[in-house]
Amino acid sequence: MKTFEEKFSAWIDGQLTGDELADFERELATRPDADAEKFAAHQLGDLLREHVATPRLANADFFNHQLMQRIAADEAQPAPAPRRAFFWTLPRMALAGAFCLLLSFAMYFVAVPKTQRQIEARQEYVAKILNAHSDDPAISATAFHDKQQNVTVLWLDGLDYIPDHQQVR
Repeated sequence: MKTFEEKFSAWIDGQLTGDELADFERELATRPDADAEKFAAHQLGDLLREHVATPRLANADFFNHQLMQRIAADEAQPAPAPRRAFFWTLPRMALAGAFCLLLSFAMYFVAVPKTQRQIEARQEYVAKILNAHSDDPAISATAFHDKQQNVTVLWLDGLDYIPDHQQVR
């Protein structure tokens, strides 16, 4: 199916015939300036045919000789060496990133012992009391751990009770 512009150009050039011409002229009935545009296009074509002519070359052989010399000179020059691309192109950067990620996972699994990884995965919070003592000889500190309940308790004996209603200064 031709566009309106293609049909319009064919109509100006007189290339539409038969049913196609009749259909297009019915479509042009809604455009009052179509005949004026056709007339202007024919005038322009006539003017171009009358006044625009190719200039004759006075020295056509000399022009051809110069043109052939330039073509020969261009062929004689070696092609420029292909420019070396920057080392860190996008695919290389993606490959280097993937390699670094793989290397970090490998180092994690080698450096961190398996038992520690299992403990970290099994427990959310791990606490270990290494040393429990008090500067006051009246207070004793005892730490114990219940493995079944997974609880570590620090028991302090001899501490004075502080009621909630007293303010600490």
